[in-house]
Amino acid sequence: MPLRTTLTAGAVVVALSLTLAGCNRDAPEGTVGAAKKTLGVTLPNLTNPYYVAMKKSFEDNAAAQGMNVKISIADNDDAKQLSQVQNFIEQKVDAVAVNCVSSGPCVSIISQLNQAKIPAFAINILPDTDGMKQQNVTLVQGVQTDQREGGKLIGQQLLKDIGENGSATVGIVGEPTSIAANARDDGFKEAVASNKNIKFVALVNGKVEETTSLKVTTEMLQGRPEINVVYSDTEPAALGSLAAIQQLGVSDKVKLYAFVDKEGVKAVQDNSVMKAGAIQEPVKLAQLLVENAKKSLNGEQVPAMINNPPLLVTKENAASVIGSAY
Repeated sequence: MPLRTTLTAGAVVVALSLTLAGCNRDAPEGTVGAAKKTLGVTLPNLTNPYYVAMKKSFEDNAAAQGMNVKISIADNDDAKQLSQVQNFIEQKVDAVAVNCVSSGPCVSIISQLNQAKIPAFAINILPDTDGMKQQNVTLVQGVQTDQREGGKLIGQQLLKDIGENGSATVGIVGEPTSIAANARDDGFKEAVASNKNIKFVALVNGKVEETTSLKVTTEMLQGRPEINVVYSDTEPAALGSLAAIQQLGVSDKVKLYAFVDKEGVKAVQDNSVMKAGAIQEPVKLAQLLVENAKKSLNGEQVPAMINNPPLLVTKENAASVIGSAY
């Protein structure tokens, strides 16, 4: 009987070991036998499809990497975002990723994470660089879209569309107070600088609002009828500019190039007015951050900054691009 008891216990141990091995067979590398790390994430809102896609990507990629993720939505409120990060600190999460509501106030948020010795990551909208230097605040990593490169991609497509010796008279519908929008504009201008037949004659502020952009584009085209290319550096500006061009009845003369999201991609696909655009990749940005957060928490070195280029959108690839970006 003692022998039978010993064999039975041994069989149980073997069976249990096999069962546990089977349970861990599909676990991501580095998670077997270790407690899951938790990543806290705070996003500005869920009214923008961009952040809806980013939220889902954080959830999907955290699961794929064997991490827990806690996501809070700040409702475009700097104070609320600060409170959310303070909650993450109290919960003793392993790392925090912040998509800043505003770059300036975000410096204090990152500072609190530094003081709590919790690794701080930033995504998409990063804390103000000068403010971080002044307060001696640091990030493990920032992940953002290369805005300037996006402008260059659009400018290069314009050059391709008009031909080597083509000409264009350009009006910009932008947001002069936005660092990201200005970087996009600079990239666009840089890309077309080699063609001396391209002239910039107007810059109006669409304030990243569709109705405002409709108004200022209409006024710009009426005041400068020689404009035959409008460049808009945000999707709301692009949609407002598109409406202005159509309502003025100049679709045959004036073409539009722009940064776009989902609705803008549809206009590029139609291609009657909007000829090309650039789209950011919220899904990929979140994926990159989760992957690098895991590496960092496992003791690996990660780059201090990742600048992910947006995707060029043309009539030919519009249908496939939206699926990969969002």
